Amino acid sequence: MSHARNTCAMRTSRRCGAQTRNGDACRAPALRGRMRCRMHGGAWGSGAPDGNSNALKHGYFTSEAIEERRFVRTILAEAEHLLCQLPAQPEADGNPRTGGTHFTPEQNCPSAINKS
Repeated sequence: MSHARNTCAMRTSRRCGAQTRNGDACRAPALRGRMRCRMHGGAWGSGAPDGNSNALKHGYFTSEAIEERRFVRTILAEAEHLLCQLPAQPEADGNPRTGGTHFTPEQNCPSAINKS
């Protein structure tokens, strides 16, 4: 180059104190009045916005929600067990002379299949 470059101000400026992925310190100059460079949060408006929607909790894994799902599964299992223990009843559509078809728990009940 034919002209001298004035890099003295940049060389003497304070450096960003952020740690990079490889563990070294960031070598970019910090912004005026800040401790970080523009890439590590020194710029105005940088960082997460107020009321960050990405940080909202949906509540699916709270202890109350887990306990509620466990309770519903228990109730459904008990209901299925009680339905399997009901006595066989003829269907309403069946032929009255033949007595209709009968519900057999051994064939239609999943818990009866699991017990055998």
